[in-house]
Amino acid sequence: MLAARCRSHCDDQVVGVASSHEVIPYQMKPENKNKQVAQKIIEILQSGLTLNADTLHYIDSTFSNPSIGELDELLQDESSCETDSLLELLFFPDESVQMQLEEMLGGTRLQKEDEQEIQEVVCNKALQTHLRFPDERGALQVKVTPSNVAPFIMRLNLLRCLNPKLSASIAEFVPAAFQTRCRVRLRNAKPITSQNKILFLQAFFEKLEIDDDEFWDYLDFVLGFLDGCKDGPDMYEALMARKRFYFQSLQKAKNLDIQLKKHNVETLLLRGKRVSYIDAADARKKIKMIDRTSLAVFGKTEFFDLMPPGAQSITLKGKKDIDNLIKELG
Repeated sequence: MLAARCRSHCDDQVVGVASSHEVIPYQMKPENKNKQVAQKIIEILQSGLTLNADTLHYIDSTFSNPSIGELDELLQDESSCETDSLLELLFFPDESVQMQLEEMLGGTRLQKEDEQEIQEVVCNKALQTHLRFPDERGALQVKVTPSNVAPFIMRLNLLRCLNPKLSASIAEFVPAAFQTRCRVRLRNAKPITSQNKILFLQAFFEKLEIDDDEFWDYLDFVLGFLDGCKDGPDMYEALMARKRFYFQSLQKAKNLDIQLKKHNVETLLLRGKRVSYIDAADARKKIKMIDRTSLAVFGKTEFFDLMPPGAQSITLKGKKDIDNLIKELG
């Protein structure tokens, strides 16, 4: 359970004026850090990149399940308008690549000129990499060029730095096995700078007790929620507004099902009805996530007049009541 917290020191340390008894933590000079990061990127490229499932699906769907030889021919065809975009896709770093760099980056604040220096160091090294397919097709050897390196490094999001308060919360409340990936997820998300959003996410890490295998679903949902809401003062109201949207989606889906039992789609369209697909299962899942998050962070959650037929009011006291309500709506 996520409740089994592990405690460690915050990665981000602030150096100030030291007394005679204080120990100032050693901080590597930026130029040394740049060389270290560049060397690690070189090592990653030299060891090869494994295509993830999404990339493989796109390649197979777009190019009809190409063999290694067919893919190599396509990449060698300079007249093809698809070559550059395909190379960018093949050199897109995934989380497994970023996790190899995250511990090294820590709370380092790199600037644009640092990223440029890292890129130059990597480009000055004559490199070849292997693009490994996660199936029986094997690996494709590809030369690493500046045109490949530039977008690869940019997508590592090296210039983003995790807020020290969030870094401390992750170190204290997130299981040790999840911490590096958690920092990568935040590095890839839109920067969280609002005080209210920072406090909300800190409380999320501290108070929400969920099974380990659900953690990433909840974290992705919360990061998406924070990205989509304004920097207003009331995060609870923003969360309830998102819940209201999903409730309304469920009602629309239910009403559409009732109408489709009486009329076909063509008839509804002729009558001017809007027929749009609503993922009811996803909406129910999101409502459940909102309620569990809200109860953990704020100690409460709200319900609206969008109730099941015949229901006047509903009082929820915990997860079991939430699950029962979701069943009623679906």
